[in-house]
Amino acid sequence: MLDLLRRLSIALIVGVCIVLLFVSGTQAKAEERANAVKWSSPIKGTITDTFGTRSGKHKGVDIAAPEGTIIQSVQEGLVTKSYYSDTYGHVVFIQHPEGYETVYAHLSKRSVSETAKVEKGQEIGIIGNTGVSRGTHLHFEVHKEKWTYDKKNAVDPFLMVAANKIETVPVLSQPASAEVKNPAAITVKKGDTLWGLSKAYGLSVEALKGLNGLTSDSLAIGQGLIVKEQAKSKTYTVKKGDTLFSIADEFQVSVQQLKKENRLKTEAIFPYQNLKISNHSSSSE
Repeated sequence: MLDLLRRLSIALIVGVCIVLLFVSGTQAKAEERANAVKWSSPIKGTITDTFGTRSGKHKGVDIAAPEGTIIQSVQEGLVTKSYYSDTYGHVVFIQHPEGYETVYAHLSKRSVSETAKVEKGQEIGIIGNTGVSRGTHLHFEVHKEKWTYDKKNAVDPFLMVAANKIETVPVLSQPASAEVKNPAAITVKKGDTLWGLSKAYGLSVEALKGLNGLTSDSLAIGQGLIVKEQAKSKTYTVKKGDTLFSIADEFQVSVQQLKKENRLKTEAIFPYQNLKISNHSSSSE
């Protein structure tokens, strides 16, 4: 009888331990999700490139905003690096209590130093165009545990940041879609190269890149590509201080036409961005 009671007691204790472990694990996961939700956006702007583009080599998101816009820490943490990089430009790395490290690159100015403790929403720098950058924007990365040179720990920032605070728009560096009914567009096939297509269609490689807003020579199978310059069409490279309204006025076209031709959801543009402009208005001369 005593032996039976002993066994029942042991079984009961084991059962209670299992339940406690389950509850503890569930609470830990809930806390982790709650912590993730509490992250804020590093900047209020327009997303111009997303995680995993450029053949999987883009390990963060790009967010464009006007010059002078403040960059904020998405969560409290410790600044692990704050320096100037040839590629990142002025960059800040922050380690957070959830076990993630965030990266804020291409800044024009850094407001925090290495080993500094920062609070959620604290200013850490100013948006810029330093390092390897094609326009004023923030390049933002999130890494599980810590950043590594090969970025093997990179995760999509949208999984961690309250993305509803950032306006999502199509990737501006994305070439024209082949689904558009356009006789001047083709779909890239296996074996196609910019050099080969430039010879086939009588355009220079730079002209092809300009027509499609490409920033590299890489092509992807299935990608839509404009290969012919349409009549009365030109490519304009945005300069500092330009707005869609000033460009529309200069070329005597409507803002809506510019947005439609370039598949823009907002009036936000940034320096060095390529815009296609077709003058459809009839001349009175």
